[in-house]
Amino acid sequence: FTRPKGEGKRGGREAACDPYPPPTMGEVKKKQKTHRPRQAGAKANKKKEKKSRRDGTASTKGQNPKAFGRSSAGVTARVQQSRKAEMQEKKLHVPLIDRSYAADEPPPIVVAVVGPPGVGKTTLIKSLVKHYTRHVLSEVRGPINIVSGKNRRLTFFECGNDLASMMDVGKSADLILLMIDGSFGFEMETFEFLNILQAHGFPKILGVLTHLDHFKDNKRLRKTKKRMKARFWTEVHDGAKLFYLSGLEKTGRYPKTEVLNLARFISVAKFRPLVWRNTHPYVVADRFEDVTDPERLRQDPLCDRTIYLYGYLRGTYMRPTQRVCWPGVGDFILDHVDQLDDPCPLPSKDKDATKRRTLKAKEKTIYAPMSDVAGILFDKDATYIEIPDKHVVFSKASTLFPGSIGSHGDLTEDQLASEAKAALMASQSQHSAEFSEGVRLVRGLQDTGLNVDEMLEESSLQMFAGSKAVTSREYEMGLKNSVVELEDGEEDDEDEDDEDSDEEGEEEEEEGASEDEESDGEDDSEEEDDEEEEDAGGHRRPVRMPKSEVVAAGGRVRR
Repeated sequence: FTRPKGEGKRGGREAACDPYPPPTMGEVKKKQKTHRPRQAGAKANKKKEKKSRRDGTASTKGQNPKAFGRSSAGVTARVQQSRKAEMQEKKLHVPLIDRSYAADEPPPIVVAVVGPPGVGKTTLIKSLVKHYTRHVLSEVRGPINIVSGKNRRLTFFECGNDLASMMDVGKSADLILLMIDGSFGFEMETFEFLNILQAHGFPKILGVLTHLDHFKDNKRLRKTKKRMKARFWTEVHDGAKLFYLSGLEKTGRYPKTEVLNLARFISVAKFRPLVWRNTHPYVVADRFEDVTDPERLRQDPLCDRTIYLYGYLRGTYMRPTQRVCWPGVGDFILDHVDQLDDPCPLPSKDKDATKRRTLKAKEKTIYAPMSDVAGILFDKDATYIEIPDKHVVFSKASTLFPGSIGSHGDLTEDQLASEAKAALMASQSQHSAEFSEGVRLVRGLQDTGLNVDEMLEESSLQMFAGSKAVTSREYEMGLKNSVVELEDGEEDDEDEDDEDSDEEGEEEEEEGASEDEESDGEDDSEEEDDEEEEDAGGHRRPVRMPKSEVVAAGGRVRR
């Protein structure tokens, strides 16, 4: 439609016959619509309830269920009742009691991180430990025990990429963090692990999708998340939680908000006890010690070992002389079982702790003996303590600053130590460690030029106040002198006995000589008598021999 030429122009004669005159201001004001409040909907109902409460005319309809029940039991009512009964029946389970909680304090909840290599298991453990305890782990080795709340502790450990480790994790873990590479998808190890869980009891599983920063297209990322979630529900169960972790931060850990979301679910998760674990005691060992005699190992490297295992006992009770299975090693018989102090205790149960909803900084403890936590590392036969130089410098006073202190040749060692301390504190303005008694003891041990045996020889003991202190060397000399005196006394007694025996021997020799002379005289007289008797009668009589004969031979008397 086109307007005729010259139509619509303003002014002149043509404007007077314009069929479309512009509206005036009064006409515009009359045509404006007034505001009409909403008569239905949530907002209108809310305003009506507020007005009725203010006026005191609120209706009481629905507060009496008997008066306002269903008028007839129709098909809709029966369907709703059956559905409600079915939902309640699904929530019912056979009641099971977790026998691990029979102790005063329940053991930590075992959280296993499972996934293929390179998916980010170690990074996730470091991020969770940083969130819970504010500790930065440089290395993840073995189980890591932490306090996550007032009544809950957690034990994190990483599962190896082999079937034996997966079987052990399936039998011992309470919660499993199943990590999936979002840029690659499900791998064969993931399906094998899920099949193992179906055979050994299915614990609670939380899925974690990583490497999402590789997607540059948001549409492709959304489709991948949807596809992964559907497959994860198919393998586990409908409604299983799946968390998303994007790229790493500058610190090498996952973003704080994403880790916080995962940590909240871990802290409030509830677990149903499995039948196998309630009937079998098991221990996830935190550390072990080889206490076999080193000399025996040197002689026979393949000899039987004596091993101490430390860890929290879960399941039912464990008794000594019980046969146990050490996965990967063999079956053994326990020698003894001891109860030790808890290395990672729960916070105290005082009134102040019950009122607070969060933990204090000192209550967020961590116990990871195999990992390098706070410079303490437990090995199979030793314990290593690392003291960084930026905190305490255990060096000799004369070697700290050789250029400035070595020039003072007339200063004593104490003066050198005081100057070294002042120079050290001045050079390190951020040095916060004080020279306490422990530091002085370590420095004293470091500066000693004697070994333990020499120090023991120089040690002394004072029995009473005011008495003379007896040194170790004097005590040993006194023992030697007493032993020598005792030996000399025994030799003197032996000499006296020998002298007495010699005197008795001389007296007996003299008596024997006199007896010999007498016997010779008697023999002569008897011979004369015998000769006389023989001559007289012609017969010889028998001679009676004496009962004892004295013979002197070799200077000794023998009877």
